Amino acid sequence: MVDVFRIRENKPFPNSPLPVIYYTDVLNDFVKGEDADQATKNLLMENGYTNSWTNGIHDYHHFHSNTHEVLVCLSGEATVQLGGPNENEYQFSKGDALLLPAGVAHKLIEATSDFKIVGAYPNGVNPDTLTGDEPNYEEIQQRAYDIPVPEKDPLTGSDGAVQECWDLTKDSHLD
Repeated sequence: MVDVFRIRENKPFPNSPLPVIYYTDVLNDFVKGEDADQATKNLLMENGYTNSWTNGIHDYHHFHSNTHEVLVCLSGEATVQLGGPNENEYQFSKGDALLLPAGVAHKLIEATSDFKIVGAYPNGVNPDTLTGDEPNYEEIQQRAYDIPVPEKDPLTGSDGAVQECWDLTKDSHLD
């Protein structure tokens, strides 16, 4: 199942006119076993999302202005705040994935002790990590908004939520 969340600008966090794509329970069977970490990285790599890592989510508001980011939950569960302070919190559990458009602030609120994720970036971009303290907000916002839509969905490849939800010829992402 795929949901979308529209995260509006919340200065000093640009967020994005593109929605966050939340894949619920899509990888439950996939993230089982001893090789779940590497198998997840391989799936993402097959779809052009590389420069992967395994860890958790920072416990402070941050965003990336130079790339989109996919996060796949390998184990445990967490509450993640998207959009900056005073914005909505979302549950993130084993088998779930989040595709965050460039500029969307995210922060770990709380997590189980076994919470672990894999993160990766379209075309292996090395992400900047910004906290909203930067002085050139308009420039950062424009950079985030100018990041192109990836050619492939991180989980399904050429036919997936990226093509459906981030199709710039549609007006649905601007509601």
